[in-house]
Amino acid sequence: MSEAQPDGESEAAGVSGEQSEEYVGKAFGRREDDRLVRGEGKYMDDFEPTGNVHALAILRSPLAHGEIEEIDTSAAEARSDVTAVITGETLVEHMDPFAVGVQNPPEYYPMAVDKVRYDGEPVAAVVATGKYAAQDALEDIDVSYTRLDPVMDELDAIEADAPKLHEDGNLANERTLEYGPIEDAFEKADHVVESEFTFPRYTSSPMETYGVIADYDRGRDSATVWSNFQGPFTMHPVVAGALGMSQADLQFKVPADNGGSFGVKAHVYPYVALATVASKVANVPVKWIESRREHLRASGCHTDRTQRMRGAVSDDGDILGVRVELYDNFGAYVRAPEPGNTFRPLANFVNTYDFDAFGGDFYAVQTNKCPAGLNRGYGCHQYYFGLERLVDQMAEAVNMDPTVFRERNFIGSDEFPYTTPMGGEYDSGRYAEALARAKELFDYEDYRQRQAEAREEGSYIGIGCAAVVDPSASNMGYVAAALPPEEREKGNPKSGAASTVTMMVQADASIVVELDSAPNGQGHETTASQIAADELGVEPEAITVIAGMDTNEKAWSVSSGTYSSRFGTMGHSAVQGAAQGVAAKMRRIAGHLLDVDSAEITLSDGRAYGPEDSVSLRRIAGTAHWNPDALPDDESPGIREQYTFSLSNSTPINEDDTINSSGTYGYGVQLVAVEVDAATGEIDILDYVAVHDCGTVVNPNIVDGQIEGGIFHGLAGALYEELEYDDNGTLQSDTYMDYSVPTAKEAPEYTLDHLETPSPKTPLGSKGTGEAGTEAAPAVIGNAVSDALEPAGIEITSLPLKPQRVWNMLNDAESAE
Repeated sequence: MSEAQPDGESEAAGVSGEQSEEYVGKAFGRREDDRLVRGEGKYMDDFEPTGNVHALAILRSPLAHGEIEEIDTSAAEARSDVTAVITGETLVEHMDPFAVGVQNPPEYYPMAVDKVRYDGEPVAAVVATGKYAAQDALEDIDVSYTRLDPVMDELDAIEADAPKLHEDGNLANERTLEYGPIEDAFEKADHVVESEFTFPRYTSSPMETYGVIADYDRGRDSATVWSNFQGPFTMHPVVAGALGMSQADLQFKVPADNGGSFGVKAHVYPYVALATVASKVANVPVKWIESRREHLRASGCHTDRTQRMRGAVSDDGDILGVRVELYDNFGAYVRAPEPGNTFRPLANFVNTYDFDAFGGDFYAVQTNKCPAGLNRGYGCHQYYFGLERLVDQMAEAVNMDPTVFRERNFIGSDEFPYTTPMGGEYDSGRYAEALARAKELFDYEDYRQRQAEAREEGSYIGIGCAAVVDPSASNMGYVAAALPPEEREKGNPKSGAASTVTMMVQADASIVVELDSAPNGQGHETTASQIAADELGVEPEAITVIAGMDTNEKAWSVSSGTYSSRFGTMGHSAVQGAAQGVAAKMRRIAGHLLDVDSAEITLSDGRAYGPEDSVSLRRIAGTAHWNPDALPDDESPGIREQYTFSLSNSTPINEDDTINSSGTYGYGVQLVAVEVDAATGEIDILDYVAVHDCGTVVNPNIVDGQIEGGIFHGLAGALYEELEYDDNGTLQSDTYMDYSVPTAKEAPEYTLDHLETPSPKTPLGSKGTGEAGTEAAPAVIGNAVSDALEPAGIEITSLPLKPQRVWNMLNDAESAE
């Protein structure tokens, strides 16, 4: 019996050791789904991680704007089932305002202190023995207000006579950025096209709302907080700083199961601070689960935006330059990580187009709406709606088909890697090929013929095109664009996009992969197991993937989290790096056991193969754990690898405001045909084609799901969803009777296709994929409907295109004739 062969282990000799099957690129089902569809997932409301948990309930302002004259909490405090009552004064006593990186930062606490600034802002909170007791006690709190006039529109808010939300005014930030010969571009232009575009405020509506459990430890002056916080973990030091704690004393724990987020759960952090203070004051652990109505009123969403855009174009159809005036409505407080929504697309402001002149005036405005923040497509979908509508208008100005105009101006596939005027480093792309493929699948020329025939019959049929660059793995340094260079010099430079994965092989050869992310449905467990399986020569089912977050036990950095579609770029790369480290150690041990050089060892089918003999991974792991004396002299016991992947091009912003604001840049092209019913204003989607390129596709099923889900999210904002406020600042769409979330019945059929142009920046060549569908959908719908209504002289410049609004536009156009 070979020395390397344990009792009962059969020998395998003369085998090449090549992996019998490769899993990266295979379309198989998500590993997470089995437990989730069985109802066996564990979400925030399922957690009772500590004893004697009390309930936290929040009293919210019925006014959008008003002075708080008095808060009488005596009746609530007198109740036997109430442990503590918290007000803004309590918070001021126990914490500092959150830090915000803008020129004119507001003083932002999790609760109103002297003044309410939006409908639904917390004004008091109750800790009680049960959730119903806590809710009942809210009714015993009496708050007196002096009503103030609200201001809701971002343009109105910057007028000199506008109601002031904050002592220093409503404008939190103002920057002008210019890249390339912008003035020359407009002087040389044969045509200058300009429009004003408005984008609506809508949200994500994840299946699970916010949840927080906080347990303050008086003896250690520390706190453990469980929440369905998605990251970015830049918020951990922000919360710790506001609470006056070291980061080690504030432990965040995030469950692996999270019922969706799409960005919005990054905003649970103010409630993390509120719950921690409540636990400290009440001296008990507290739990808060947000109601659906609270979520719609006061959680978070992206900004509504006004964009005034100008495009310079030559008679030949060349885009020479673009200038934008951008007004982002951040609601009552610009709060961290804002104004990221404004500057996240900084490096890709040129989108897919090859022009070198861009100028922008960027305004972060505060109004009496709920504070804004992350939502799927973060900053890109608003910007692309305006830019892609402007591109259609530029094509019309030079009498070119909009697809031909785009192809003429695309960055060529031979120009990659391509550096944008803003410093973006586009890694790879085949934009013209993607458009050609989309037109082929769509049967574009045939649709144009059908459109001409339909117009002769009086039907409104339109075709829309949109092409978008999809940035992923944000470089944290981009947020510094909010400040001028002289202000940035006062602080430490910021940069980076890193991900850390820890991989272990236990004594029985079971493999554990620890991620630094808390996924919300993206399938991280599945793709991580595929990548690790290929490197280690095992089946994906042999690998246990641990997601979620524990800031005191896991390896992480401030750029960790589930945002910016970063897992395809950063997470995949870190998993592969950790797996390669583990594989290298197993080959070294196997080589020692088989008395061959480790370079001759291959891992396949759960074994390590040498030129003549093999040994099982179980034997290798058993040796590493149980018999370290049998290891090579320089090999440590156990098998464990921690690997951090960091992109070298994620550097701080330069003095000239250039920065590579994302790690990789995927892209997508969409074509849509719509028919508008003139009698009802209804929009029917006739055909929808999307061609996407996220580099190497690790799992086609997951990529397709991300693209389809993203498109539907974008369609929701283009056609249905809007957080509407009345003139008093009261949210009118705080239930699903009024906030129109589309269902499966409204989902169109999609034709999806993929190009695979690997990224040279990542080991697998993969990029992010979660947001391209969302980023393109509002623009392609806007272009299609505008094309349909062109005979009526109607130009689409705002969303959502609800039937009543479309009917009104048609009726007004008819009346004007």
